[in-house]
Amino acid sequence: MKQYSIPIVWESYKRYEVEAEDLQEAVTKALKEFLKEPDDNYIDDSFSIDDLISEDYQEESFDIHKAIQEL
Repeated sequence: MKQYSIPIVWESYKRYEVEAEDLQEAVTKALKEFLKEPDDNYIDDSFSIDDLISEDYQEESFDIHKAIQEL
C-alpha cells in the first residue's frame, strides 16, 4: 500500500496520513477519520478536499461523491 497525505479543509486545516491502494481509497479513509473527530463548532457539510491534492498526486484522481457514498 502507498502512503497518502489528504488535505481536508474546513475552518481549520489538517492533513490525514493514511495507507491505501490508490487515491480514491485514501480520500475515503481520510474522510472517515475526519468525520469521526468531534468539533462542536463544525458546520455540517462545510468540508472539502484542498486543491493541493492535485499538486501532490498529479498522476491520480478521485471522485469526492464516490468517497462520500462509501462512508
